[in-house]
Amino acid sequence: MPKGRQSKVHARDGTNSWVILMAVGAILLALFLFWFSNTDWLAGHRAWQSTLNQVAGLVVATGLLGVAWELLGKRRFAEEVLAKARLSTDVVDAGIIRVTDQYLDEVEWAELFDDVNKLDIVVAYGRTWRNSHAQRLQKVASRSGTRMRVFLPDPNDDDTMRVMGERFNMTPDVVKQTVREAITDFSTYATAGQGKVEVYVRPGDAVFSCYRFDGRAVLTLYSHAKERRTSVPTLVVRGGQLFNFVYGEIKAIKSQSQRVPPAPKSGGS
Repeated sequence: MPKGRQSKVHARDGTNSWVILMAVGAILLALFLFWFSNTDWLAGHRAWQSTLNQVAGLVVATGLLGVAWELLGKRRFAEEVLAKARLSTDVVDAGIIRVTDQYLDEVEWAELFDDVNKLDIVVAYGRTWRNSHAQRLQKVASRSGTRMRVFLPDPNDDDTMRVMGERFNMTPDVVKQTVREAITDFSTYATAGQGKVEVYVRPGDAVFSCYRFDGRAVLTLYSHAKERRTSVPTLVVRGGQLFNFVYGEIKAIKSQSQRVPPAPKSGGS
């Protein structure tokens, strides 16, 4: 048996022995009080007899409760505390700062967009999301020194369009049109601002959507219900294991993607 486990077993056995001794002591004390309260010496002192009987009963009840707490209650309470402590540690290590199932309404998008310099967006097409944050996206693109990268599925890859159509219960042609609309919308931000905007397309299925805002990220899972849902598990992370995962996935997606040629900027002579 490992030394660490041996020490735990010895500690538990020591605690059990101590509890048993205390219980035996309490029982012996209660028996003595019961006996003493019924001796001839206290025959004429009914008040003392009643008091000692009550004290003996209290000693028995307290002893039994103490044994139950030491052997069962305290350990279960400690296990629950330790389990929650481990969970808390896991959450901290993962970098999770928010969990919700309403990614459109309950995520602090305004705070995430505020002063962001490097924004990465990985979506299937993100129509509702990009329309909801059109002004914020425009503001990011208009600031000098910013970089926005958008990763979308390749509308020219028939297999990708077919898989996405099955996922969202849409025909491949409708998916293709929807993705091309997203490419056009995101590309417009590159023509009006001082920031750097890049749009990429990638053949192959995506298993989640994610949005990286400098050192923070939003990770949104997909549903298998073959229908559009706004109630999906969403994690907001800052640093930690999950952010590293998202960052690594974005790097992998970029390596598999092809950049869409940027449209000419307006206003030139």
